[in-house]
Amino acid sequence: MPHSIAQVVVGLPVPGPFDYFIPENLRQNIRVGSRVYVQFRAKLCVAYVVELLAASDLPKARIKTVISVLDNVPTLDANFLKLTKELSEHYACSWGEAIEVALPAILRTKKGIEWVAPPDAEKEVNKKPELSFIQGTIHSSVGSIAKKVKAVFGCGQGVLFLVPEVGHVTVVREFLEKVCGVGPRHGGLGTPSDISSSVVADLDRGFGVKRELSEWLSVKEGRIRVAVGTRSAVFAMMPNLGLIVMLDEENPAFKQEPSPFYHARHVALLRQKYEHCDVLFVSPAPTAELWKILKDKKANIEVSEEKKLSTLQVIDLANYKYQNMLVSFPLQNDVQSTLTKGGKILMFLNRRGFSTLTKCNQCGFVVKCGRCNSILSYLYSKKKMFCPRCDALSELPKICPQCQSAYLRSMGTGIEKLESELAKVYPGARIAVYDSETKTFDREAQLMVATQAVMPFLHRGYFSLIAVLDFDGEINRVDFRAGARAFSLLTRLKQAAGEKLIVQTRHPQHEAIKAAVTMDAEHFYRQELKTRRELGLPPFIEVISLALRGVSEDSVLKQAQELYEQLVKAVGDSFEIAVPQPDLRPKLRDKYRFTIMLKGKTVKSMLKVVDPVLAEFSKSKGVILTVDVNP
Repeated sequence: MPHSIAQVVVGLPVPGPFDYFIPENLRQNIRVGSRVYVQFRAKLCVAYVVELLAASDLPKARIKTVISVLDNVPTLDANFLKLTKELSEHYACSWGEAIEVALPAILRTKKGIEWVAPPDAEKEVNKKPELSFIQGTIHSSVGSIAKKVKAVFGCGQGVLFLVPEVGHVTVVREFLEKVCGVGPRHGGLGTPSDISSSVVADLDRGFGVKRELSEWLSVKEGRIRVAVGTRSAVFAMMPNLGLIVMLDEENPAFKQEPSPFYHARHVALLRQKYEHCDVLFVSPAPTAELWKILKDKKANIEVSEEKKLSTLQVIDLANYKYQNMLVSFPLQNDVQSTLTKGGKILMFLNRRGFSTLTKCNQCGFVVKCGRCNSILSYLYSKKKMFCPRCDALSELPKICPQCQSAYLRSMGTGIEKLESELAKVYPGARIAVYDSETKTFDREAQLMVATQAVMPFLHRGYFSLIAVLDFDGEINRVDFRAGARAFSLLTRLKQAAGEKLIVQTRHPQHEAIKAAVTMDAEHFYRQELKTRRELGLPPFIEVISLALRGVSEDSVLKQAQELYEQLVKAVGDSFEIAVPQPDLRPKLRDKYRFTIMLKGKTVKSMLKVVDPVLAEFSKSKGVILTVDVNP
């Protein structure tokens, strides 16, 4: 009996699937995985076919009709549908939302696509997929990575590289061309003669919708078998995928925000499950979560050999408490010595702007963002105040808004102020600043002051001396992952420094520092995981954050309390639930935010209880509720 009913899902927070009648003229073209155009409720929208049925259990009067089929060939394959289905169940979003977060923007619109289905490729599906990890950077691990890439190409399979930021794409492309022989100059390694001239696809959503679609289709159609991209590239539908390489998994950019809040690491491991591909992580120091996964799965862990690592010197700032300048005397001496020898220096300070706080000495008023209530910093380059949370710009007040006095004073040191101070101490040196707003990297600079935005440029030995000026700012964050991130930072900087890494701190005995001195990752993660197990923190338990936000603080708090009471009744003793608390960012972009935290053994067991409560929960107008798994 021919299929007359299409079960579809839509990119909205509604469960689905929904039954739609397939008219006779469309039955030859519609398939599982097709994009179709339908009327959903009162609006027309794109929907995705996830099943075909001979009949529906619903009355005919309640079944709407598919308006059109948008593409000549189904856009979504079976593995993609399985993957997004599991994502929706794990991250508490609808199946349609999971599909749409994985597709190029233009495929979420009515625009039809004419594309060529890739030829059927033979693949060794019975092999045991390999999970491996290289402790090192792409620069220090080129041989091992190239060996894996060439082996995959030799089997006629494809390779997907994931990088945390766009700045890393060029690094990977250069590696593929110079080391693996994949690139425009070489015409590709083991690639078919009709391969696209670009050879390596750039899967980045910042290129614009046309190029994004073009690159995505070149991968889907099998014309390009190597792709590199940021977080969303993990969903690229590459036929006969053989290997996913994920660089710097510890970078927070791999966690999606806004909803659905997936992590690219989790998606990569799911693709391994469904597509039997290998997954390789390359990092100087991964997250503790990944380290536990690697140990539990008995993955192959390889430590790349460094010819000569830089030394790490710790400067205890407690010995220099009367010094006002951020650069201690011992560091000043090392900077002068390095400049004299012609070496380059990096001063790492994760604070944008000139000053970090503007305060009235008369009444104590602090200049804050009206949208976020966070303290504003001053950008000397733009002569503006800026919010580090929402990036909003505003004028620097000439008088105190509260008492109208002229006693406003700026204090605190950002990279712009540090540059100014260093210019006075080293007047003959060429000094540059680099942050997320900087357009070009000054390769002529002898002394660079930079935030974490400099990370893609940290090639081994480029900077003879690297100094972390405010290590305590890294470890004092309200985040249980702060220690692991600090260890990752020190490890990366120690590998990058040509001669010496200097760390200024008031906590010289911190575990991250001690482990970085000896480069003993095993010891650090053993201690880190022991602490987390004792405190009941991930990865030994799962955490779900239920976040409510809205323009009325009272309304949001009231809703959070109502939801909490309903959850307590449903949860009982099955897992922990905390009373509503102001979010770590209690106000952001004019929205007040409250969070309810849940802790349990598995996400599945918690969502089994939580989902029915959320489905029945009646939100007030203007209040938005989001679910974040393992924030």
